Order: sequence, then C-alpha cells, then structure tokens
Amino acid sequence: MTQNSIENSLIKFLTGQASENDIEILSEWIKDDKNQKTFDEYVKLHFEVSTVLQNEEVAPLKNKLLSKISENKKKNAKKITRIRILSYAAFVVLLITGGYFSATQYLLPLLNNTEQTIQEKFVILETEEGDMIKLLPAKQKVITNAQGNPIGNQKGDKLVYLNDTHVSEPSSVSISIPNGKKFNIVLADGTSIYLNSGSTLRYPTFFKKDTPRSVTLSGEAFFDVAEDKNHPFIVEADAMKIKVLGTQFNVNNYAENKDVHTVLVEGSVNLFNSKKTDDVLLKPNQKANWNKTDNTIKIENVNPYRYTAWMEGKLIFRNAKFTEISRALERKYDVEIEVENKELEKEIFDASFDIETIREVLESFKRSYSFEYRIEKNHIIIY
Repeated sequence: MTQNSIENSLIKFLTGQASENDIEILSEWIKDDKNQKTFDEYVKLHFEVSTVLQNEEVAPLKNKLLSKISENKKKNAKKITRIRILSYAAFVVLLITGGYFSATQYLLPLLNNTEQTIQEKFVILETEEGDMIKLLPAKQKVITNAQGNPIGNQKGDKLVYLNDTHVSEPSSVSISIPNGKKFNIVLADGTSIYLNSGSTLRYPTFFKKDTPRSVTLSGEAFFDVAEDKNHPFIVEADAMKIKVLGTQFNVNNYAENKDVHTVLVEGSVNLFNSKKTDDVLLKPNQKANWNKTDNTIKIENVNPYRYTAWMEGKLIFRNAKFTEISRALERKYDVEIEVENKELEKEIFDASFDIETIREVLESFKRSYSFEYRIEKNHIIIY
C-alpha cells in the first residue's frame, strides 16, 4: 500500500465517500500500532487546524496560507487543490465535533457492519463450471482450475495468469467488475488488460498455440497486447472485432452506448465485422466509432489521453450530454443517478474531474446549469 493510496482512502473515509476497498485498506493499515497512532494524531491535528480556520480573526492568515499553498502547487506540480483542502477540513469538523476519537473505536465497528452489505460489490471471477470466486480487495489469492492446479495469482486489484500450467486444454472464464472498482488482468501470454467499472471480460485461462488469441468485452478496457506475429489477438465487442498483433488501445462497449468506440494509442489495429467485407485500419491517435445498428463506421483524430485517463481515476468530458456523463458518474462513484430534470439530460458539457467527491461534482455542474438534487445513501435524485 502506497502513501498516496492511504491518504486517498483516509480522505474518502472522513468525507463519507469510502468504498469497501478504501475501508479494507485502512483496516489493514491501522493493524500496525504505529499506523494507528499516526491515524489518531493526523485526525486530531486536522481537527485543531480546522477549528482555527473557522475563527474569523484568523481569516487573513488563512487566506495567506491558501495563497502560499497555491504557489507551492504551481512550483511542485503536486496534485492537490484548494477545494480538497477546504472540503477535507470542513468534513473533519463535522465528523469529530463531539471530540477527538480513536481509530479502532470508530473504524473497526464500521468494517463489521459493512461486511454484510458489500458482498455483491466484489470483483467476481466465474469459472467454466459456474463457480463464483470473489476477489477480495487488498488480498492475495491463488487461482486454481477444476482439478485444483494453480493457474494464476491475485494480489489486490491485479490477477496474473501463469504461462505454464501443465494443462492440455484451457478453460473459459469471465470476470465482472462492479461499479466503483477497476481491475487489471495479465493473461498467460503477457497481455495486460485494465478493466473499468461495470465491465465484463470473457477469456481463456491460456491460449493454445494453434488458435488465435480471442477475448470478449462488455464495458470498457485498455489493452496492452503482447506481440505474437503468428497468433493475432482479437477483441470481440458485440458484432465488431478488433484484430491486432501487439499494440495499445482502448475499447468502450457499454450496453447503453449506440456505438463501440476504439481509440488507438500505438501500433495498428484492423476492425472488421461479419456483415462488412472491407477491414478498416486504425492508426495511432485515431478513434473509430462503430454503430451497432447499421454497422457504419466513422474515424476521427483525437487525443488518446482523454479516453484513457479513467485508468488514473480521472473523468474527462468534451461536448458530452448529461445522460452520458451521469452513466460515467454512476460507474466511478458506485451510485444510482435518477434525473427527473429532462431538460438537463439534453444539456452539453465540457468537464474534467479527478479527486472530487460526487457532491463536489454535482455542485460543479450546478454552477453551469441550475438544478437541485438530494442524496439518499447511494441514490441521487436530480430535479
């Protein structure tokens, strides 16, 4: 666990936005007595700082401090924002108004109460025999086949398959990623696939030498394909197939989308469909939009980072309808968004988000388009 992951999980915990993965990370971290002490001191310090900042007499000092932080940010290019500092301090005050508290007294009971409600939100690996394997966050697990032979190793949010399993035939498995999570799979041939929230991938446990390497995607994934000139790699996304030898590209094939989007980062890919005779060659920095209904395809030049920033936890929208944006927010923040304001659904926005909470995101949109909303646990109603 890195210092950044601990800090991010702590912030989300204190602001009421922690996922089960964040809680799992913190629970492991505070098992160390030194870390528990650090946690307590950290919260106490922020409580004291927040209390001071509430005093009107020190307002000039507060502004000077924030100005200094802003200058340091520009110099050091650190990913921290003024809104993060202020919202963090405000939520700390709300959470510990009753006084200084102990991490174990507050956090561990929450873990026990949460365990029963998050069972369906784990990454699920389904075997060919229909068995469901839960891949717990921040845990390690040896993945075995039906005969009990090890075929891969899971560590946290990454699953790596073994290249040599001494098994004659591969089995077909699928992995499903719930909202609010992302997951990385490294196939037996070395191909790395990074799956976004709400995605499902079907693939073999290893590839036979006399057949093409083929997987099926529903949702979104970034592929870094290991090169093998004798065995093309094929991604099936609805009726469209993407054929490569070794390259990096992103595929977006969520069910609600009318198109399958493919963005090439490097290398080259061929797009083809059983209903069309001509293959389409995609070049780096190009995006292909394949219409699921009429099988037409449009190609445009793009900045690939806009379509791969989700791997860093960022959302970038350009000329996007709010209906599209709300679906992306549901997946990232693991919430349900009900839009009663039908005019808002048609609105077009440009926006970028990184470490903001869902409430901060909604407030940002409110500054561009007037609407009201209420949050009921993980259900958001916009009216």
